[in-house]
Amino acid sequence: MKLAWKRGTALLLVLVMIWGLCGCQKGKSIRFTTGLGDKELFKIGDEVCTRQEAMVFVLSQKKNYERSYGKEIWDVKIYGEPFSAYMRDNLQDFLAKMKCMVLMADKYKVELNDEEKLRIEQAAETYFEGLPENVIQASGIGEPDVKTVFHDYYVSNKLMKQLTADVSTEISEDEARVITVQQIFLSTEDLSAEEKEEKRKTAQKVKEQADAGADFAVLGKNNNESESFELQIARGDTEMQFENAAYALSTGQISEVVETAYGFHVIKCINNYDEQETAKHKTELARKCKEDRFYEYYDAFVKTIVAEYNEKAWKAIDYGQEFGEPQTDFYEVYDQYFGAEIY
Repeated sequence: MKLAWKRGTALLLVLVMIWGLCGCQKGKSIRFTTGLGDKELFKIGDEVCTRQEAMVFVLSQKKNYERSYGKEIWDVKIYGEPFSAYMRDNLQDFLAKMKCMVLMADKYKVELNDEEKLRIEQAAETYFEGLPENVIQASGIGEPDVKTVFHDYYVSNKLMKQLTADVSTEISEDEARVITVQQIFLSTEDLSAEEKEEKRKTAQKVKEQADAGADFAVLGKNNNESESFELQIARGDTEMQFENAAYALSTGQISEVVETAYGFHVIKCINNYDEQETAKHKTELARKCKEDRFYEYYDAFVKTIVAEYNEKAWKAIDYGQEFGEPQTDFYEVYDQYFGAEIY
């Protein structure tokens, strides 16, 4: 049921969404044919992506997730395959998109000034100096590879900024408003008309008890048929009937019985304006406005791409492999030199 969705940091949601740390995953994925060298993962136009470049991202992802979840994370099954394979597939899409954006940067005349070129060189040097010798040997990464990665990542950011410079990102407080509610849900799925009417009567009784001062949490414990009792939601997260009723409430108010395609709901508003989460959501919405505009350009460009893909080289990338632990992190170094800019 859609209403069981909850904003937060549950492990499954983290596993599904982690590639957001690397960049946007919207747009058409790219699949390639074979015919490259052992260390070449793919070629798009004149742009070649090597295993060493990919390893810069692998090392940072591996370091971050093993610290949070342990080395066993790579064997966790997600969508029926090991998490390591899931990450590798996402890495393929991400790197392909980044290389496409580098090609697009040429088309749209994105140029780097001397100061930007210097920062790229400094960032690459800082990152490479933080790699112990055993990590360098195991990963095969060289300083030129690191410089290429920082260059491509920065150029991709600059391209997106240039193509979306005129996009309005003004989002109203109400449009971005995040609220917290509690719900008592009675399912009507696969019920007869008579059975649905009985559920409606039960929901109405719950509503009357809540209005009379009964503890809503106790009512929920005794009547709620959803896995979720307390929900933090933004507009668009739930069915329209639920959203309209929830957003009409003030803090502490209880709704009338609300009917959706799934059943009946009695909703209590716990916080009708979570200021901190609303600010975060406003940033997300503004970013989405820019992404939508950017992918109008990107999707059209991808259709013109001819690419080659080295399946054997890709399969050899294993997040579960031991490379040693780098003393540096790509994203941290990028943030140090360029700010928290990710495309």
